[in-house]
Amino acid sequence: MTLPKTMRAMALAELGGPHCIMDTNLPVPEPAEDEVLIRVRTVAVNHQDLFTMSGRAHMANLSFPHVMGIDPSGVVAGHGSRVTSLAIGRRVVVKPPIACDACEFCARGEDDSCPSLHNVGVHRWGGHAEYVTVPERSVFPVSSGLSHAKATALAHSFPVAEQMFTRVGLTRDDVVMVAGASGAIGSAAVQLAKLAGAFVIGAAGSPDRAARAAVAGADATVDYTAEPDFAGRIRGIVPEGVTLFLDPASNPDVWKEVLKTLRNRARVVVCGSHAGPMVQLNNNWLFRSRVAIYGSAGSTRRGMRRCIDLAGAGRIDPAIDSVRPLGDIRAAYADLGSRRNVGKIVLSVAEGDW
Repeated sequence: MTLPKTMRAMALAELGGPHCIMDTNLPVPEPAEDEVLIRVRTVAVNHQDLFTMSGRAHMANLSFPHVMGIDPSGVVAGHGSRVTSLAIGRRVVVKPPIACDACEFCARGEDDSCPSLHNVGVHRWGGHAEYVTVPERSVFPVSSGLSHAKATALAHSFPVAEQMFTRVGLTRDDVVMVAGASGAIGSAAVQLAKLAGAFVIGAAGSPDRAARAAVAGADATVDYTAEPDFAGRIRGIVPEGVTLFLDPASNPDVWKEVLKTLRNRARVVVCGSHAGPMVQLNNNWLFRSRVAIYGSAGSTRRGMRRCIDLAGAGRIDPAIDSVRPLGDIRAAYADLGSRRNVGKIVLSVAEGDW
């Protein structure tokens, strides 16, 4: 396969906002001996990118131009000499966090806790370009039955939600409250909890979003903008209380109400803070209720493989708001930042199947 020397990229020229993204040509990256070169078909816009472009990304020391895009899906266009599992032409998707594969956490399959963890599109160039290089260990094959757009839509959200449930030990006996239940991670959490047989309550920020949570499988929903004091109604639905609260956003108003719904010895697991980050917590209540609070970030390779298999079998369905041309990236970020999307906004980078 003859590769071009340059590629189209939507690259960040400096820190700021979406207005700092420029449409440019950059050199096609060359894969290192353990890396895969991917011809990108689709990639999404994510809240992580908003953190990156504003200078708030964790441990990111950017040089410019910088290419964001954490979750590309595409086709293998080349690879380094040590890559053995992925042939040229193979359809693949990228797991955004890259672990070292050598530390004690990686050895135990807890690669979400790898101290050397770094992210595609944050600490190295990502998929808002026609080509991207990624270490083989963070590239996963996908079947022809899973579209590139769906693969991109699941790559970050579903494995993150899956790992959150792994951290707290989700069971079919749980009563699960999911905040942001129409969003990418929230919708994934609703679907995975229902797959496990749990009773699921979806909390969302508008009637339309609550309806989307119901479509995802929530047994009950609450619109916390129309009903800010919703704890009483939740207690009416589940008098014994919620046993597991999954939160991808850290909205302090939602926390205030959800804590009133929790059963003794409930678990709380948090993976995001874009609606906070500060929430109020009464430690008298905490120790008396025996509630356990967990932090969770990233995902594991095991979880990524499981989610790809579930999607390929049609057992989960990543929510997509829209598929747009790469050139519409600034408008896509404006919609993401204003919460006008429901589900992933996916960008089509190359013509062909997506």
